[in-house]
Amino acid sequence: MIAFTICANNYIYKAQVLADSIQRTSAIPVYLVLADERSSLINYSLLNFAGIINPEDLAIPNLQWMKENYDVVEFSTAIKSFAFKYFFEKTSSDRVFFFDPDIKVYQPLQELAAFWDNASILLTPHILTPLPFDNKFPGENLFLNHGIYNLGFLGLKKGKVTDNLLKWWNERMAEHCVISLAYGFFVDQLWFNLVPSLFGDTAVIKHPGCNMAYWNLHERQLTISDGTYLVNNQQPLIFYHFSGVDASLTHICTTPHYRYSFNEQPALKMLYQDYLDHSNYFNPPKFSKVSYFNGQYPIVAPSPSLLQRIIKKIKMRAK
Repeated sequence: MIAFTICANNYIYKAQVLADSIQRTSAIPVYLVLADERSSLINYSLLNFAGIINPEDLAIPNLQWMKENYDVVEFSTAIKSFAFKYFFEKTSSDRVFFFDPDIKVYQPLQELAAFWDNASILLTPHILTPLPFDNKFPGENLFLNHGIYNLGFLGLKKGKVTDNLLKWWNERMAEHCVISLAYGFFVDQLWFNLVPSLFGDTAVIKHPGCNMAYWNLHERQLTISDGTYLVNNQQPLIFYHFSGVDASLTHICTTPHYRYSFNEQPALKMLYQDYLDHSNYFNPPKFSKVSYFNGQYPIVAPSPSLLQRIIKKIKMRAK
C-alpha cells in the first residue's frame, strides 16, 4: 500500500504536511508527483517523500501538448490517471491512495483497508445528507456542477476493473481535462460521476471522518475527546480537506454567504490553527515564490482555443 500526491513547486509545503501526517500515523511510503519542472531554488533531496516523480516519467503520449494548453489546475489533475498507472507498473503495491496536497491525515490509512474487501475503486461523496435549502453557500447545485464525488481522494486496487478504468480515464485526460461548466467539463471530477455505473466494483465511503471539509459541515460536527478529533461525537476524523483556507482564520470559507463560522464549531478553529502551524513549519514563502514551469507554460491564448478544439472534435464524432 502506498500513497501519493500531485502539485507544482509552489504547493510543496502543503504536500509536505500531507506526507508528514501520513508518516506519523501509517508505515507506508508517500510519493510526490511534481506537476512542474524541477527548480534550482529547491533542494528536493531534503523533502520528506519516498520518491519524487517528474511528469516525463509518466509515459504520457501528448505531454508537451498538455503543458502548453492546460493551466496549473488542469495539468495537475490531468496527470493523476497516468500517475496511478505508473505506480501500479513501477512498484510492488497493489493498493494506491491519492490525496490532494491540501489534506491532512489524522488516523492510520489502514482504517480504510476494509473498504477494499469488495471493491477496486474507493470514492468519497462531497455530501452524505441533504443541505439546507436556504440560498447560502454551498448548495447542492455546486456538486451538480462540479461533481458528486470529491477527487481530492481516490483509492484504487490493482486488477482488471482498475485497468479498464485507467484506460478510459487516461483517454479523457489527454485533451479533455478542462474547466468549462457550461459544456459539462470540470477537470476529472465530473467524469467520475459515471464511474460507479460504468465500472461497478466501487465503494462509496460514507464514513463522516473521510474527506471532511467546508462543503459538508452541515452534517459533521467536530469535537475533541482525549486528544482525538471526533466527528459527530462518534467516529474518528480520518482526514480533513483544507480547501481554500483563510490564513487569517476569520472565515472557514471566504465565499460570500457561506453558511457557517468558527463560532458554531470551536474545535474546528483549533484544527485549522494546527494546520496553519504545521504548514508554516515547512516554510511556505520558500516554495510559493517559485513560478510554474518557470513561466514557460501554458502558452497564452492558443488559437483556436482549447475548448473550441474540444467542441469541434465532439461535434465531428457525433456526425
